[in-house]
Amino acid sequence: MHKNITYFTPIAPKQASTRQEEKWDAAVALFKNKAFAQVLPTLLDYLGPQFQSKKKGDTYEIAHGSVVVSLTQTDTELHISCPFVNIAQAKKVPLMRRLAELRMYPLNLTNLVLENDLVYFSFSCPLNLCEPYKIYGVLREICFYADSYDDEFIEKFGATHLQEPNITAFANDLKETAYANYQSILEQGLSRLAHYMEKRHINNAWYTLNISLKQIEFHIEPQGYLRSLLEKAIDGIFDRNLAIQDRLLHGKASLEKLKAYDKDNFYKDLYQIETFVPHKYSGKKENIRENWEDSYAEAQDMLANSRFEDACHLMQSCFYGLFYYNLVGEDLAQPITDALAQASGLDWNQAAPILLKGMEALMEDQILENDFGMDLSKIMGAQMEQSMAAMQQIMANFKTN
Repeated sequence: MHKNITYFTPIAPKQASTRQEEKWDAAVALFKNKAFAQVLPTLLDYLGPQFQSKKKGDTYEIAHGSVVVSLTQTDTELHISCPFVNIAQAKKVPLMRRLAELRMYPLNLTNLVLENDLVYFSFSCPLNLCEPYKIYGVLREICFYADSYDDEFIEKFGATHLQEPNITAFANDLKETAYANYQSILEQGLSRLAHYMEKRHINNAWYTLNISLKQIEFHIEPQGYLRSLLEKAIDGIFDRNLAIQDRLLHGKASLEKLKAYDKDNFYKDLYQIETFVPHKYSGKKENIRENWEDSYAEAQDMLANSRFEDACHLMQSCFYGLFYYNLVGEDLAQPITDALAQASGLDWNQAAPILLKGMEALMEDQILENDFGMDLSKIMGAQMEQSMAAMQQIMANFKTN
């Protein structure tokens, strides 16, 4: 326990953002100038130039994972629908209860509709109300939750896909390597968690959970039901309705459940897939700096006071959180992944300065990015803000071990 965690490189190149940032500003300007009919096509250009080819008549048909999102624009309205699952042969009582829950939370902008045993996501509004932030939020909500919950409904309730996803499978030897590393991450996480809980080092116990879960996503980017389990585990450790000790116990149970996940099912959930609106945001330097500001100062203070172990956990939580919530360009990712690789397995006092140097590369670099594009603070919801706030709250409550 006297050395830093082991680093595992991603099994496949990280997905690059296809967003054309300058198109966002164009969509906002069109809406402000009341050119409402042009907002949607420009917004789709922002998401990626390839989506214009998906238009047939007045409707765009765009695949995202195992679903297809339909966007129909008339002279006066925009209609968005997405067939979700077929429940004809499903366990309907618990499934319908779950659907009702989803309509209340977490869905915010869209609705779930049942038609002849087929469940749809649905949204419509007049063109003059198609503000870009709202429509992007609708599309992201549909893509995220349709892709997240279809596997849960299939696994738990016997629902079926309405279409088979267009996937790219990994080679068998790569799957074997991924499974071995996945088990290593979980074993390391459980061992360190037990150590910190025994010592009542609450902050480092929580950091261990946060790092371990997000390191899995960073390394293998699982799909299917495994991804759903991973996301729920991460949501659970940020649940402020629970006391920190309960979150730690739930987190431990999540690590154990993931470790026991069937190997054959693990292989099935390891693939790449076509996406429309990625569930990750575009990592922009100014947003990263804003989110890391307090943690950066805290890490510097920790090193100055020889709290190397605490500093390593804090910084690596920031790093893996960055990759969990964002598509990060190579220029921003390289200093971070280099630092993680170089600090892997080193003594805490050796690893901490290396990790701080990686953080400094983003925090102190004077080269700024273009200022066009979406203001993530208006669309990100609570995800990264809650993540950073939770870490900072834990460190405030437990300054020393």
